[in-house]
Amino acid sequence: TLLLCHVGADVDSLASAAAVYFSFKDKKNKQIGIPKHLNSEAKALSGRLAIPFTINPDINKFDCVICFDFSTFDMAGELFDSLKNFEGKLFVIDHHEKTSSPLVKKCSASIIDAEAASTTELVYEFLKSSKVSLTKNVAAAIGAGIIVDSAGFVVATPRTFETMAEVLKKSGRNFIQIVELFEVEKDISEKVAQLKAARRSKLYNSHGHLVVTAEVGAFEPSAASALIRLGADVAFAGATDEKGLLLISARCRNSFIEKTGFNLVKDVFSELGKSFEGEGGGHPAAAAFNGKGDANAALKKCVELANVGLEQKLGKKNPLKEYT
Repeated sequence: TLLLCHVGADVDSLASAAAVYFSFKDKKNKQIGIPKHLNSEAKALSGRLAIPFTINPDINKFDCVICFDFSTFDMAGELFDSLKNFEGKLFVIDHHEKTSSPLVKKCSASIIDAEAASTTELVYEFLKSSKVSLTKNVAAAIGAGIIVDSAGFVVATPRTFETMAEVLKKSGRNFIQIVELFEVEKDISEKVAQLKAARRSKLYNSHGHLVVTAEVGAFEPSAASALIRLGADVAFAGATDEKGLLLISARCRNSFIEKTGFNLVKDVFSELGKSFEGEGGGHPAAAAFNGKGDANAALKKCVELANVGLEQKLGKKNPLKEYT
C-alpha cells in the first residue's frame, strides 16, 4: 500500500499519511510517498517524529494507493501519469472543496469533507471509528496537522477543538510541544519570494475590493499569504516552471469572504481550467490551481474571473480598475 501525499507535501498531508502508516501493525509493503518534494515544516516534522518517506515512488509497484489531502490528479505532480493510469485500488481522504474530480470518480472509496479544518481531522475520526489505538507520536502528528491547516485555529469548528483536545491528551505533549515538532525558521529564499511578490505585484480595484497578483519563482502559497497581510482582499501568486507547468496559489481575507460570499474554487479556479488546462481545489479563502500555460496570462485571467464572480455575487457590473 502506498500512502501518497500531494506534491510539495505540507504538514497536514504528511501527518495524515504518517498517522495511518504508524497505525499499521504490519508495515511490510507499506510506504509513504511524496511527489518531488515536501515543504520545510513537513521536513522538520518528519525528522522529529522519524517519519519515513520516499520521493517519487514507483506507483506501479503497489496494488493500492491512498491519497492524502488531495483529490485531483494534478496534485500528484510528476506522478500525474502514473496515478492516472494506475490499475489497482484507489482511495482518497481529503478536506478540500471540489467542483469535479476524475480522481475521486476513479476511487473505490473516498472520505471527503470540506467542513473539516484539516485532513488529519478526518484521519483521526477514521482511526477512532476503526477502534485503532493511537500511539503518542500518531496523536502528535495529527495535532500538528490540525494546527497548521486551521491556521492556528483561525479556521476551526467545535469539532476541530474537540479533536485537538483528544489528541493532545493522547500525545502526552502540550500545545507548544506540538508546535515545536514542525516549527522552522523561514528560509531566506522564502523571505525573498515574499518581498519579490510585493515588488512585482499588480493591483486592481474590483467593486471596491483590492485584488492583487504577483508572478513569482517559488513559494507561491507564502507569497499569496504575504500579499494578504500587506492589505490585499484577494491575492493570486503564480509561476510557470521550465516544463510549462503552471501553479497558482490564492488567498482571500476572511472578512471579504464573509461580506461577499466569494469562493476561490467555484468563482475562479473552476473556470480557469477551461482556458489553462488543469484543475483547482481548496477552500473559499485558500485554494490552488495546477495546470499548463503562462503564469502572467493566467494571473490576468484570475483577476477577470474574480471581477465577474463579484458582479454575480453583488448583482451589479463594475469596471475593473488597475492601479499603475
